[in-house]
Amino acid sequence: MRRVNLAIVGGGPAGLAAAIEARQRGLEAVVLERRPGIIDKACGEGLMPAALTALDELGVERPYGHRLIGVTYRDAVDETMVAHGTFPHGPGLGARRTLLHESMRQRATDLGCEIVEWSVRSVSQREQVVRIDDAFEAQWVIAADGLHSRVRRELGISAGRGTGTRFGLRRHFAIAPWSDRVEVYWSRDGEAYVTPIADDLVGVALLYNPPGRFGDVMESFPVLRDRLRGVCAVTEA
Repeated sequence: MRRVNLAIVGGGPAGLAAAIEARQRGLEAVVLERRPGIIDKACGEGLMPAALTALDELGVERPYGHRLIGVTYRDAVDETMVAHGTFPHGPGLGARRTLLHESMRQRATDLGCEIVEWSVRSVSQREQVVRIDDAFEAQWVIAADGLHSRVRRELGISAGRGTGTRFGLRRHFAIAPWSDRVEVYWSRDGEAYVTPIADDLVGVALLYNPPGRFGDVMESFPVLRDRLRGVCAVTEA
């Protein structure tokens, strides 16, 4: 049985940020993550100015990306319905989630945080410790294992109720960004988030209901669909 100050279940950005902060405060931290290596998933990939400040405070090297000066909201059908907002305290950054994860993982390991490939099966609260799979005992455990957290479920901790199930998809398109803002397109069934990622790449994340294929869901966003017509999609998630 291994004993640690802090066990963090989940090695995504939230879990790694917690691990880095713990190590900076002198705690022994172990991250338990079932997926190996750098993790990718559907994501808007826009780092707001406050997120960049947080990365700097954690000592994380900023990933390569594209400068963002604000957010534009657009109607999915009516091109005349537009609202612009500019960040008042400096720019944000559009960056691939994989590059962010790589930077954060490197910072955590540089500080001596151990990242263990481990699929948590059970968590139980004892008098002085939390036990994980009869393999780890920790004074504290952080549940950073996502929306459907096993840790929260095992400990009977509710994360609150949402308004219903929504689905996310993301693709990157090989096109120069046409804006230095994140664009949010609103339709009846959901939103599309367009984020400049590099000088020749934009990410499009769809958050919607009911479920469907990327191309089918894009039909709900004709303004964006027409702008990207014929442009090569280089990734999908």
